[in-house]
Amino acid sequence: MAGSEISPAQRSQLNNSGENRSPVIDWHAHIYPPEVAAAPEWRGDCPLTIEKLLDAHERAGIDFCVVTNPIHYLKTMSDSQALSAIKRWNEYAAGVQQRYADRVVVFTSSIPGGGDEFLKELERAIREYGLHGVFINSSHQGAYPDEDRARPFFELINSLDVPVMIHAPASSFGEECMRMYRLTSSIGRPFDECLAIARMIVRGVFEQLPDLKFVGAHLGGGICEVIGRMDYAYELGDFAHFLGTYEPLLISHAPSYYLRKLYMDSVSYHAPALMCGIQTVGVDHVMFGSDAPPLLPLLPKAKRLVQELPISDEDKRAILGGNAARLLKLSL
Repeated sequence: MAGSEISPAQRSQLNNSGENRSPVIDWHAHIYPPEVAAAPEWRGDCPLTIEKLLDAHERAGIDFCVVTNPIHYLKTMSDSQALSAIKRWNEYAAGVQQRYADRVVVFTSSIPGGGDEFLKELERAIREYGLHGVFINSSHQGAYPDEDRARPFFELINSLDVPVMIHAPASSFGEECMRMYRLTSSIGRPFDECLAIARMIVRGVFEQLPDLKFVGAHLGGGICEVIGRMDYAYELGDFAHFLGTYEPLLISHAPSYYLRKLYMDSVSYHAPALMCGIQTVGVDHVMFGSDAPPLLPLLPKAKRLVQELPISDEDKRAILGGNAARLLKLSL
């Protein structure tokens, strides 16, 4: 699949802006197909449309972005309904990417354990529509992406050589304990991402597919903060049998070894957490993200968070655009 290129006109505009900066690429922004975006659940303060996205990004100085569909609306659908909805998204996504080629690349969405028809549609979206990667939820109807039936999905992604982004689902395990003060969103959903990545590590997905281009949304949901605990669980062996077993052993290195191969976006809203992510996976594996849309009020803060980090200007440029450009094979 060929790489994409920011247009000469846009590059000229950047060069003449007086800012002397590299293009800023937002890894994390969502839209829906128009009919879904117009549904009552998403109207008002959730403007998940390409027009709202591009307008907000232009005002915030975002030059280019990765557009994804979080597919929350698939949570109650049957497999056949979900597949039809994904096909509809792919058709719309291809049109968006073609229409705004100088501003966006778009990812398909999929369900890792969905089966052969989902795999066929995924391959079609990449090969025929030219979409640039794949978006998955960290769980779908209680199923997690480390499960055996999802392994062909990751093998296909690996062969297509495109990134896969994991993101929280609409709801979380243990949600019955979090139905107050938006705790499902602020705590539960990142927990689901952290759990999914942890399961993929210990279940050997990254052992079997070391070249998989895997990106954790929201700094991996806290995986960087707990990876030391995962390491000691691996290293203790039989010493702490009262904590549970570590069998069957499916990895040949400590979990942190695999985590360092992964990428993270910067959506955390907390500078110490972002620094922890940088120190854990390396500055070359962290990419700027805003989660806007839908969280448009947080867009300036998300960008400023990276700009104010106590790191070099070179490292800031890498996070703000260079790392994403490399991973996406963009010519800037």
